[in-house]
Amino acid sequence: MSRQILLVFIFLALICESGWLSAAYELQVRPNDNRPNVVMIIVDDLNDWIGCLSGHPQAKTPNIDRLAKQGILFSNAHCQGPICGPSRCSFLSGKYPFTTGVYQQPQKKELESDEKFFRGHLIPEYFAKHGYATTGVGKVTHGYREEIAFQKFGGEFEKSGPKPPDNRRFHFRPPDHPFIGTQTDWGAYPESDGQMPDFKSASYAINFLSQNHDAPFFLAVGLVRPHVPFYVPKKWMEMFPEDKIQLPRFFRDDLDDVPQISQEIHELPNYPNLEFLQANDNQQFRKCVQAYLACTAFVDHQVGRILKQLNHSKHSENTVVVFLSDHGYHLGEKDRVSKHSLWEESTRVPLIVVPAQNQIAQNKFKTGSEVKKPVGLIDVYPTLLDLCRLPPKRTNEGYSLRLLMEDPKMDWQFGVLTTYARGCHSLRTDQHRYIQYENGDEELYDHSIDPDEWENLAGLDEYGELVARCRIEVPSEGAKYHPSVSAAPVNEWFRKHFERNGLTVKNKKR
Repeated sequence: MSRQILLVFIFLALICESGWLSAAYELQVRPNDNRPNVVMIIVDDLNDWIGCLSGHPQAKTPNIDRLAKQGILFSNAHCQGPICGPSRCSFLSGKYPFTTGVYQQPQKKELESDEKFFRGHLIPEYFAKHGYATTGVGKVTHGYREEIAFQKFGGEFEKSGPKPPDNRRFHFRPPDHPFIGTQTDWGAYPESDGQMPDFKSASYAINFLSQNHDAPFFLAVGLVRPHVPFYVPKKWMEMFPEDKIQLPRFFRDDLDDVPQISQEIHELPNYPNLEFLQANDNQQFRKCVQAYLACTAFVDHQVGRILKQLNHSKHSENTVVVFLSDHGYHLGEKDRVSKHSLWEESTRVPLIVVPAQNQIAQNKFKTGSEVKKPVGLIDVYPTLLDLCRLPPKRTNEGYSLRLLMEDPKMDWQFGVLTTYARGCHSLRTDQHRYIQYENGDEELYDHSIDPDEWENLAGLDEYGELVARCRIEVPSEGAKYHPSVSAAPVNEWFRKHFERNGLTVKNKKR
């Protein structure tokens, strides 16, 4: 090899290593070269109560289940933040909460001005930089205006509404506490599907997919249900007769073996607990579960409407579909009806990736398969870039799932992290869940024998080696709270935690 050729090779290696070539490529806008479109469907507060995840035996989700058979189901997928804002900030930016400091709900002003982690870095913004036409509808971001994230935004409609006049409650009214809480209630309301924001969002997506598009498109559809309040038209409730409802498994003394800090951080004074749910022979428990199942069936129908239009459109062969929930949800387990936890029901999410049909024909994707390896929503960003042949974003902290889509049983990462409050983390592996709190206290559960996470194994000698291995994966330090975070505590522990971290606590308005 001549000296000149050798120098050329060295020069190319150096600029690739420095990231200069990748950074320059990120600024280019490539013409339409038949790259696949993307339809991303984001559901709010949907846990594993869907047929393909077997979370509840009475779940009726034929459209989501059909989508899982068409693509790859990641059955051990987990969010990186177990409430809306931190989760969406994480998977849309490709950054963990302990990197950005968005551990709690963010506000728009400070989030949108952050050019290091968020402004210009979200998935749709990256796709727009590379020649995609980006459109969103419904709730997609949180604490960051969709009008900024997308080139075109179809609206969010009534957000989590519609709600009965005068803020009337059907069943649950929280006690008077100084702590914040989301309006948790359930009941048959309103009268028709057409009044629901998710129906309107799905209709917008249907109209979008019926049109021709000159450039490859990125369409994100945010569906609100089953986010509280669990309000849905009566016909969906009637699909699940109250006297036939099967209640989820729970253990009243479940929290007796967890550390004191776990009990304090997970306390939710403004949300329903088992004492309320089980009164009068489980009356409200049945109604609550009925409403959640009904809301899930309703949102599954909206997913079906979108997918039906896609399948009948000109875009059917060249569109990648991603379906996910921002986090899970407890329905009585761990003495709660809410998210806000580091346990399985709160962190586990549905995640389905369906490559474009023309990609399936040309590649080795194992469609219809189930991936049981631990993955996170943090992996969605790099996966979409990979499937759409866009340059990798060097700052992304997740991994492309493409290799798992080709070989579901390949060796993979040890575990995936979820963070709830600065310094408090959960690690989900193939078989175990490990939790470490800010003071060093721990929990450990073995899902092969205890899928409900009822028995805390941390501290037992026979699990010492495993716990030591898990500790390595947990961040030793985390970013300070991001300026956008609203320090509105859900309990007394969070009030003190915010004060320890230098935040000005915001009390609930009375």
